[in-house]
Amino acid sequence: MTADRVFKNGRFYTSNPLNPWCDTVAVKAKNIIFAGTERECTSLIGGHTEVVDIKGKVVIPGIIDGHTHPISVAKTFWRVRMPFTHDKNELLGNIRTAAEKFTKEERPYLFCENYFAETFGSKGPNKELLDRIVSDRPVRIQDFTDHACWFNSIAVDMLKDENGDIRVESDAIQPEFIKDENGEYTGWCLEPFDNIDKIICEKIGWQPPENLTDEMIDPLMNYFMAHGVTCLMDALTENEQCAEYFLAKDKKGELGLFYDMTVIMNNTRDAEKAINTAFAWQKKYSSEHIRVNTIKFFVDGTNELGDCCSLIPFANDPEGKNCGAAYSSEEDLINAMVKINNAGLDLHIHCICDGAFRMCCDAYEKAKEIVGDKNWRLYLTLAHCELIDPQDMHRVARLGIFIDWSTHWSGGYFGEIAREYLDDRWYTMYDFTTIIKEGGIVGYSSDVFTYQEAVRANPFIGMQTAMTRVDMFLPLNPEKYPGSVRPPASARLTLEQLLKGYTYNNAYRMRLLDKMGTIEAGKLANMVVLNKDIFKVAPEEIATVDAEFVIYEGKERTVKSNLKIERNM
Repeated sequence: MTADRVFKNGRFYTSNPLNPWCDTVAVKAKNIIFAGTERECTSLIGGHTEVVDIKGKVVIPGIIDGHTHPISVAKTFWRVRMPFTHDKNELLGNIRTAAEKFTKEERPYLFCENYFAETFGSKGPNKELLDRIVSDRPVRIQDFTDHACWFNSIAVDMLKDENGDIRVESDAIQPEFIKDENGEYTGWCLEPFDNIDKIICEKIGWQPPENLTDEMIDPLMNYFMAHGVTCLMDALTENEQCAEYFLAKDKKGELGLFYDMTVIMNNTRDAEKAINTAFAWQKKYSSEHIRVNTIKFFVDGTNELGDCCSLIPFANDPEGKNCGAAYSSEEDLINAMVKINNAGLDLHIHCICDGAFRMCCDAYEKAKEIVGDKNWRLYLTLAHCELIDPQDMHRVARLGIFIDWSTHWSGGYFGEIAREYLDDRWYTMYDFTTIIKEGGIVGYSSDVFTYQEAVRANPFIGMQTAMTRVDMFLPLNPEKYPGSVRPPASARLTLEQLLKGYTYNNAYRMRLLDKMGTIEAGKLANMVVLNKDIFKVAPEEIATVDAEFVIYEGKERTVKSNLKIERNM
C-alpha cells in the first residue's frame, strides 16, 4: 500500500503516550496510515504520492472544543453588542447610545449585551434606571454570565398577567423575577432561559431572526476552523430545526468539522423524554460528521448570582441559612442516571458550586451501585466545576468522572461578585491540579455563548489564560489580584496538560478516540500546523501561536476569519 500524501520534516506532537513525537506522517484518503520517521516511511511513497515538506513546524492533533454554543452564539447576531465596562454611568451611557442608534422602528424590542454582575452587587439592577433612558419600548440588558438579565418597566408590565404577577411557563429552569422590599418587581431576572422574549415579541407584533442562516453562524464556525478546531460539542442544541440545519450543511460538504449534539433534559423527571428525543435525532440527523449521544442537564446556576448549590451557607446571608439549591433532588438525579445508562447514552451536567459537585458524585456512585459494574456504561461529564471541596477532589479519578473546564475563565472573567457569597472559598476556585495529578481526566472548552465574547473561542487564548491565570482582555489590577494573577497561582496549568485535554482527553470523553485525539495510524488525518513552536513560547505569549494551516481529513485547508471582540455600536 502506498500513501496518497506524506507530510515529512515536521515536529509532530502526537498526544499518543506510546509515541509522543514523530517527524513523518503518511495519509491514505482521510486516514493516517503511518506516524514515525521519514526513513521508516520510504516504502509507503509511490509514484502518485504527494510529499509535503512541513519545514520543521510543530504539528498537533486537531483541537476538540469539548463544550461550546454555536447555535446560541448565532442567535445573538441581531442583539446590540455594547463595550464592556464596570462603570455604572458608562454602562448607562452605552445603553442610551444604543437606543439612539437602533431606533424603535428598527428594534422595537431593544436587547443589549452585556453588563457585569458586580456592577450592581448582589441586589442587582433596577428597572427605574432603564426607564430614565428608554421609555418608548421594551428593553432587555443581558448579564454577561447569560444567567440573568435586566428589564425596563414596559417589558416587566408586558410579562405580567391579569393579576399583576409574572409566571412564565417553562419546560426548563423556572425564571426568577426579583421583587423589592415592597413586593414590586425590580426588573432583575435570574435564569431567563425560556419563553420570555417570545411573550414580549408577541405583545409588540415583532419577531427577531430565529432560524439559523449561514450569515448568522459562518463567522463563528470559520473562526473555530481557522484556529485549529476540528471537532466540537454543542452543549445546547436547541431544537430539531438546528439539527436539520447542520445536517444539510454537512450533506453539502460545508460543515468543516465534527459536530457533537446534545439533547436538553429540562428536568430529571423527564429523563425518558430526553432519551426518546436523542434516539429520534440519532435516526434522523446522524452522519459521518454528526453525532447525538449525550443528554445535557443544569444541576445549579451560578456563583455570581447565588443560585448555585453550596455545601455551606453563603457568607452574605445574615441568617446563615441560605445554601442555594440544586435543580434536582439527589434521588431524581440517580434515577435519571440509571435510565440514561440503560439507554446507552451519556450525561453532561452544568455543575457550578461545591454542593452541586458533591451531589453529582454521590448520585453517580449510587446509580452505579444500582446497575452494577458489569452493566455500567454511562460517561458522566461535569462541566465548569468552579468550586470543588478538597474532600471531593479524589472522587473524579476514583469514580471515573470526566471534567470539562472552560480555559478562558481561568483569569477571572467570571466569578468576581461570587466573593460576596463564597468568602474565602473564592480563593480556591478554578483549581483542577489535584484532580489531574491523581489521574482524573480533564478536558477543555470555550463555552462561548454570544458574539460579544466569541473571540474567546480561540483555544490558544484559552491555553494562555489557563497557563497564566491572567485574562488578556481585562485590565491588570494588582489591587484585585496579587501580581495580577487570579488566585490561586498554584492552579496554573501546564502546556502538556492543556494539549492533552484539548485532544486525547476530549476525544476519550466524547467516545471519539477511535477517530481522533492523537496522531497515529488508524485515526483521521486531522492536524494543526502551527506558525510558532508552541513549546518555546512564553506562557504569556501563547495566544500569538496560531494555525498556519489545518490538515482536515487528509487535506490542507486555510480558513480566513477576521472575527474580533464584536461590538455593533
